[in-house]
Amino acid sequence: MNRAVLLAILIVLGTGPAVLAEPPPEKTLVENVLREFERHNYKQVIQLYREFAAGQPEHYLPVIVKVLYSQALADTGDIDGAIDSLKIVLEDLPAEVDSLKLQYDLANLLFLQKRFEEARLIYRRLLLRSEETTAVLAKAKERLASMKDLGTGARKRDIVSLEMIDLETAIDAGAIPDGADVFLQGVIAQHPQSSQVAEARRLQARLKAARTQKAKALLDEARRLFDQERKYADVRDLLEEIQRSYADVSETTSVEALFKAVQAKLGKKPND
Repeated sequence: MNRAVLLAILIVLGTGPAVLAEPPPEKTLVENVLREFERHNYKQVIQLYREFAAGQPEHYLPVIVKVLYSQALADTGDIDGAIDSLKIVLEDLPAEVDSLKLQYDLANLLFLQKRFEEARLIYRRLLLRSEETTAVLAKAKERLASMKDLGTGARKRDIVSLEMIDLETAIDAGAIPDGADVFLQGVIAQHPQSSQVAEARRLQARLKAARTQKAKALLDEARRLFDQERKYADVRDLLEEIQRSYADVSETTSVEALFKAVQAKLGKKPND
């Protein structure tokens, strides 16, 4: 691996500038590991890593050193050790770091060790991530297209399209905006021949699925509070919320049965 590739890794991991700012021991370690790795002296990379980790446990091990240590293990035939090391790297990576390439490397190592189930799981996650990225990009392009040439004189139809995109964005984020049902029904009623009707009906289905999931989550939490914590007043409040906001998509029989059980625990009649 040449220095350009190593610098690229530093940039991807977000450690480039930080290397120069590291305290002397860490900075020296990075420089030595980079030098030995470029020379393909993988055993020396491993020795440098282990001596530093054992001799100076209070010091921070830079991410780039951990990555190259894992690669050195693989290059010297210790695939299992490389797998274990790379897993630790991935667990410790900051949330803002893109771990795509490291996950791919881990899957490849698992594949080489014929640990096919573990490798398959990571490969599938990577493909799912790719599909999600593609979907997000498609929505971004759709939003840009809808916003094109919009200004103070924007047509009402264009505004409606943007509002539906906003609604789907909210649903993607797990929110259920107030008045969404009324808005979508209005689109269908006012533009019966418009291409927007199909989009409105699709969003209605998504909205119903989201509300159904929310109702189920509330009911599951009510059951947990009833069975495990015996917080019957809290259970009652959740059930009332379900009946008030999600009656059309909730498990009516289950809600009513739990309501009766709660009323009995609270010493009230069901109709009180």
